[in-house]
Amino acid sequence: MPGANLCHLPAYSEMVRRATGHPVLYLVAREQGAVRGVLPLTHIRSPLFGNLMISHAFRNYGGPLAADAEATEALFRRAVEIATERGCSAIELRRAEPLPFDLHTRTGKVCMVLPLDPDPKVMWKGLDFKMRNHVRKAEKAGLVATHGGLELLDGFYGVYTHRMRELGSPPYAKKVFRTMLETFPENSRLFAVRLDRLVLAAGITTEFKGVVEIPYAGSLSEYNKLCPNNLLYWTIIKHYSSAGAKSFDFGRCAVGSGTYQFKKQWGTQPLALNYQFWVRAGHELSVNSTDNPRYRSRIEMWKKLPLWLTRAVGPWISRDVP
Repeated sequence: MPGANLCHLPAYSEMVRRATGHPVLYLVAREQGAVRGVLPLTHIRSPLFGNLMISHAFRNYGGPLAADAEATEALFRRAVEIATERGCSAIELRRAEPLPFDLHTRTGKVCMVLPLDPDPKVMWKGLDFKMRNHVRKAEKAGLVATHGGLELLDGFYGVYTHRMRELGSPPYAKKVFRTMLETFPENSRLFAVRLDRLVLAAGITTEFKGVVEIPYAGSLSEYNKLCPNNLLYWTIIKHYSSAGAKSFDFGRCAVGSGTYQFKKQWGTQPLALNYQFWVRAGHELSVNSTDNPRYRSRIEMWKKLPLWLTRAVGPWISRDVP
C-alpha cells in the first residue's frame, strides 16, 4: 500500500520488543478474512515519562495503515480501547498525513526527501557546486567511505554516542542497532567515513519499497573542516541511486534549524509531519522531546557529562523515549 513503512511489518514490532523489552501490539483489521489495515504499537510504562503507547518506536513514521476510512477508524478506536484498559495517558501516532479525528497535533518538524535517479552521474551533476567541492575536499584529505553490516557497528556507535552527548540527548543502546541489523539484513546498512582507522562519521540506513531512510547518524565535530558528513551522505546517495531506489529521506528536523539547512543543500524537499496525540480524559499532553522547555536544564547538564558516563547511563533513559 502507498504509505507503507518498514515499521508496518510484524517483524519490526518483534524487533522493538527484543531490543527494548517493551510490550508491543500489532492490531489487524479484517473484513471477511481479508486484511484491511494494520496498526503497530509500542506500550511504554516509564517511571520518568509515564504510561503511553506510540506508533512506532525508533521511526519517523507510523500510525494506522489501512485500505479505507472504515478500517482506519476501527484500528484507531480499538487502540483507544486498549490504551484506556491499560491506563495509558496518551497514544502518539507519527504520520505525515493527519488522521481525521479530534486529536492534538504537533507540527513544525519535517523530513527532507531527495528523489533519486538510477544514474549516480545525474545525481552528482544535480548537486550544488559547493556541495561537490565539499565531497572532493573530504576525498583529497584522505577520507575513505565504506558500507557494510554488523562489522561496522562499533565504529558507528562511537560517533553516534559522541554526537548525542553534544546534543544533550541520551543515546540508545548498541543492542537497538544490532537487533535492527540482525532483523532486517537485506533492508538495513551501515555507512562509515574513516581517516586511517578512525571513524569520523557514520550512519545507519533502512530501505523499504524503494524509500531509503537514515534514522540515525553521527560525526566527530572536531573534524568538520574535513567535510566527513558530506562524503557520508554522498556515498549513501550514490549507493542507493545505483541500486534503483526511488528516494532518500534525510530524516526529521525542525524547520529553519542548522540541520534543516544542511539537508536542504542537497536539493531535498520538505515533507511536513503531523504527529497526533490521543490524550485520555483528565490528563494533559506532555511531549517527550528535546523541544520541551521542561528538559532544557537537563539537556545542558547532559552535555557536560563525561562521554563514558553518557554511554553507560543513556541507554537506560532512552529506552523509554523511542
